[in-house]
Amino acid sequence: MVYIKMEFLKDGIKKILFVGLGGAGQRHLRIFNELLPDDTVYTAYRSTGKTPVLNPNFSVDEEGSLEERYGVKMVDSLETGLSNNPDLIVISTPTSLHYETVLQAAESGVDIFIEKPFSHSLDGFDCFQETVKTKGLRFFVSYQRRFHPYLSKIKKIISEYELGKIISVAISVGSYVPDWHPYEDFRELYACRKDLGGGVLLTESHEIDLCYWYFGRPLSVFCSGGNRSDVRLDVEDTVHLLLKYEEFDVQLNLSFMQRPNRRDIFISGSDGSVEWNAKGNRFALEKFKSGKKEPLADPNYTNDAMFRSQAEYFINSFTISDRSYLDASKSSLLIVEAARESMASGKIITIGQNI
Repeated sequence: MVYIKMEFLKDGIKKILFVGLGGAGQRHLRIFNELLPDDTVYTAYRSTGKTPVLNPNFSVDEEGSLEERYGVKMVDSLETGLSNNPDLIVISTPTSLHYETVLQAAESGVDIFIEKPFSHSLDGFDCFQETVKTKGLRFFVSYQRRFHPYLSKIKKIISEYELGKIISVAISVGSYVPDWHPYEDFRELYACRKDLGGGVLLTESHEIDLCYWYFGRPLSVFCSGGNRSDVRLDVEDTVHLLLKYEEFDVQLNLSFMQRPNRRDIFISGSDGSVEWNAKGNRFALEKFKSGKKEPLADPNYTNDAMFRSQAEYFINSFTISDRSYLDASKSSLLIVEAARESMASGKIITIGQNI
């Protein structure tokens, strides 16, 4: 597919530093390269360089190189990369390595685009947040599911109270991590290693973010789960959360050792219901009083389209004044930390609304 460069971006981002070029980082590199002018300068720092060059479908390019494909120049350290005064840093390292990099970038006065989640814990978040605000930086987290047309449609439906009073919410995500990256041993993947910030709570935090985006912070969290599969991991691979809001609860099931894959949402209200299923990308809205039903489906919609829509929004519309992704980063990690505490104690954990 041939992409046309958008000329009105020529005075925008001119230099980007990529830190980490695994699967996620290479996707961001490819999409930014498709969208930005040809004279954009790309540099990258890779601490290991283990991930091979990937095609858009995540198959391995046996002969190509990132330098040849994207014109990216490799540097030997983060400090060297930052010394080139990039306009933007894109961080796609394992989760436990995010904080040191993102803080150094903020202190250097560089706008930030980071893979979810912000980090593996909230340690140091307030210091980082203050630095971003003081220096007037853009900070964005890659929660690309906010840019799925049906999932954003659900946000609009909830915001406009089309369902009436929310009664119940059920969200499920299931996948099989050994199938994610055929080019590497899944046991070495960051998602499966505690030291790299793994575990399904952080790895599948997209749906935790959706809960926050749709409904705000829950009042409390109850969670059960752990390493439920027959593969011994030092992280949780399956969890079941109950997010308690003032008048309803959200049931959230996450697993990356589950077959077959599933991803679905069902929300029931006093005036209607809405649901979405990733299988066939099917959406359905029903209004009880009028009997109106709105079934939609777009089975050809791709994950790549979400990432592209997200990048277009970031390049063209995202401003310094938008601090929503700071709030989202903190809230999603508050939920994760409460879930971890609940799993360990067997108790319901209250989340402070003013933290």
